[in-house]
Amino acid sequence: MENIQNLIKRLREELVRHNALYYDKNESEISDGEYDALVRKLECLEQEYPLFALPKSPTKKVSGYVSSSFRSIKHAVPMLSLDNTYSRDETASWYEKTVKKLNNSNLEFVIEPKIDGVSANLMYLDGVLVVGATRGDGKTGEDVTENIKTIQDIPHKLKIESPPSFFELRGEVYINKSDFKKFNEKIFYSTGKKFANSRNAASGSLRQKNFQITAERKLRFFIHSFGKIEKGHFEKQSEFLKYCQSCGFKLQSNFKICNSFEEMSKFMDIMLEKKFLLNYEIDGLVIKVNNLRLQSELGSTNKSPKWAVAFKFPSKQATTKLIKIRSQVGRTGIITPSAVLEPVPLSGVIISHATLHNFEEIERLNVNEGDIVLMERAGDVIPKIVKVMRKESKSFFKPPKKCPSCGSEAVKESEKKVAYRCINLECPAQFRRHLIHFVSRNAMDIDGFGESIVDQLLEKKKLYKLSDIYRLSYDDFMALKFFKNRKASNLIKAIAESKKRSLSRLIFALGIRHIGEKVSKIVAKRFKTMEALFSVSFEDFSKVQEVGEVLALSLREFFKNTTVRHVIEDMALNGVNMMEDETYKKGSQLEGRTFVLTGELERYSRQKASEIIKSLGGKVTSSVSKKTDYVLTGENAGSKLAKAKELDVNIIDETGFEKLINIMR
Repeated sequence: MENIQNLIKRLREELVRHNALYYDKNESEISDGEYDALVRKLECLEQEYPLFALPKSPTKKVSGYVSSSFRSIKHAVPMLSLDNTYSRDETASWYEKTVKKLNNSNLEFVIEPKIDGVSANLMYLDGVLVVGATRGDGKTGEDVTENIKTIQDIPHKLKIESPPSFFELRGEVYINKSDFKKFNEKIFYSTGKKFANSRNAASGSLRQKNFQITAERKLRFFIHSFGKIEKGHFEKQSEFLKYCQSCGFKLQSNFKICNSFEEMSKFMDIMLEKKFLLNYEIDGLVIKVNNLRLQSELGSTNKSPKWAVAFKFPSKQATTKLIKIRSQVGRTGIITPSAVLEPVPLSGVIISHATLHNFEEIERLNVNEGDIVLMERAGDVIPKIVKVMRKESKSFFKPPKKCPSCGSEAVKESEKKVAYRCINLECPAQFRRHLIHFVSRNAMDIDGFGESIVDQLLEKKKLYKLSDIYRLSYDDFMALKFFKNRKASNLIKAIAESKKRSLSRLIFALGIRHIGEKVSKIVAKRFKTMEALFSVSFEDFSKVQEVGEVLALSLREFFKNTTVRHVIEDMALNGVNMMEDETYKKGSQLEGRTFVLTGELERYSRQKASEIIKSLGGKVTSSVSKKTDYVLTGENAGSKLAKAKELDVNIIDETGFEKLINIMR
């Protein structure tokens, strides 16, 4: 029995400590769901061992705190806290007991969302707001009148002709999701810290010493109940809410009057789906007996009304231990961290892994292996770490110096960007993507070398680096599925043809971060050879038109990489061209001339023909008009050829095209 008594004592002390953190400092070491679990555990023990139950136990008192930093305000009627249910069965049991106590099977209930904010009490004298207070310990709250007056949803004067001489009413102060996101980013920018949730932010904002700070935080308010009214009377909770609306208060649109538990259950389903669409956080639904006389008949305990209950949604936050941080390489080479967690139930599922986004986020959170962290499921889908609840490590987890997949140096993209990358062309984690890009039409244009062939060659371990493409044999292809003589021969021919591609095509094919076709052409034209690129400095790259610092850094980091150089040198040994093709020097022969290409060209690909036209000052468009100068046609030309004839536009074939550009073959 002594062990049970000690356990109950420890639970009480723990709950008192968490209450002080939550209500006084707007902080928490555990999630709301875990706090509720501690309360329920203590309740069960006190019921089983009533000898150890005390009147001042946290289970018998309204959770709250009155700080000495504020003037105390006594509520006209105590502000009680609601009992909670955590399942449909528990809620149905409460409903059945309530119906049985009142001996009335035709009861009306009001059900509405439970705002995840902070409770406030308002007092009006002759329609004028005179006091705004926090709930505090239920009997006495903190005077935050000046702060309350900054909330636009709260009228300073009731908008009715004959207001009651005294009116005490209650509601929830909260911050919209969108406003909380902006506010939290602003707080982080100035302090380096963030609020774990909008409830803590609302509480901290309401209890500011400077009301001007409160005014900047865009607090909102919803009415939900009243304490006392003089010279006024309501028969139902729903009547009270409509009266408040006429006084100038905003009401939740999502509330319903139900006559059965089946109706309540349907509304629960609706709100569980709809909660993500609301622009404010809700953590459950509040169910109240609608008739105020019957509310009075049911009465209250010292802590909670018997005529109302809160059906709590599964907690979307939980605390757990971060066991390990893993660094993973994505298909683009970006190295991202992820967390391995001590498994914890969250929103109906067991969570054992979470995203950490990037290494800057790790530094912001100041998180490392061994720390106790607060977890959240964003939109009840993606688990993420919100904050460190208890620091067990000395510092935050540092970015890796080496790629976790291949061991190559991990490179930070730039001082302005947070990502670390592996630029090794042989890195297994990204090699498949490199291969598919390398053989694609706009890169080395190896016709017929599709993804299925890449996958088969990788499976048979025929490719370890990009240059291995140029060592593939006829027999290698014949060993693949669905291959016949002609298909294998055509691929060998296409690989041989790709060796003749220009330097600009090769630069683009190498898949350098941020470097597209246009910049590849500019760089190739400026430096002429691959050998020259290996020795170009960051400064010289950045001086090239349309390159700039970010692209210059990407180019320099790529070409100074030893593994990259080895792969490119291997390509050169296998006959791949390492010089920019200057066959078509820029001229003015086609200056201002517009071309349209149609049909299947035999000697040129459409891309190659377009490049030649552009290099000589011409322009390529997709549709024929009166402004078109030439239509270059091949086999099976269609409507564009007909349109050209109709408009009397010059029509040329490949022979005529070669004469026009004056190329001697």
